[in-house]
Amino acid sequence: GYGLKSWLLTKDHKRIAVLYFITISIFFVIGGIFAGLIRLELVTPAGDLVSSETYNKLFTMHGVIMVFFFLIPSVPATMGNFFLPIMIGARDLAFPRINLLSWYLLIAGGAFAIFAMISGGVDTGWTFYTPYSTTYSNTYVIATALGIFIAGFSSILTGLNFIVTVHRMRAPGMTWFKMPLFVWANYATGVIQVLGTPVIAVTLVLIFCERVFHIGIFDPALGGDPVLFQHLFWFYSHPAVYIMVLPAMGVI
Repeated sequence: GYGLKSWLLTKDHKRIAVLYFITISIFFVIGGIFAGLIRLELVTPAGDLVSSETYNKLFTMHGVIMVFFFLIPSVPATMGNFFLPIMIGARDLAFPRINLLSWYLLIAGGAFAIFAMISGGVDTGWTFYTPYSTTYSNTYVIATALGIFIAGFSSILTGLNFIVTVHRMRAPGMTWFKMPLFVWANYATGVIQVLGTPVIAVTLVLIFCERVFHIGIFDPALGGDPVLFQHLFWFYSHPAVYIMVLPAMGVI
């Protein structure tokens, strides 16, 4: 079928790739609007367009949207979804239903993030550095983090799908060293998604626990260490930005 229902319930990897492309394009426009407002504010030294608090929120929301809802899913979920099965001679990904679920999880996570932005925004920076994000910020940190947490499951499931597909569904004669470089790049991306994304998910859960229960993981007054957050956060974010996405884009 060609109706809306056929698209929303599709298990075709090419259609799901198109759905991802439409979704990340919408997020790109939203993030671009925030970037445009930031640039307009910087035209003059004085705060002519927005207040300092609003500027911090725009800067944070731009980073959150562009990194977690555009950059991270842009190559693997969109181009990887479309081309990887074709390049190895498979009819589809190993788990078509999980592939569709991954897209819905990205939509759900994005909805939480957009809700937080509409409700008042968040001003911690897209890195959510402690102790500001855990103690001092009065903005929608938990709602934004929850959106990223949900979207993280989309990334994990996509990576798992790629790994299983490459291992089990290659066409006869398609040995490991005959695979195109693009497939290798997305396979490596899948490994990073499966291994690295749970770390930032747990880190966001710890931020929630700090804000709600004040357990002191990142609070020096309670025996914690704010630098621990940076180690946990960048364990995922460095591979995601510099390793997971850029090699795949270079191959394209």
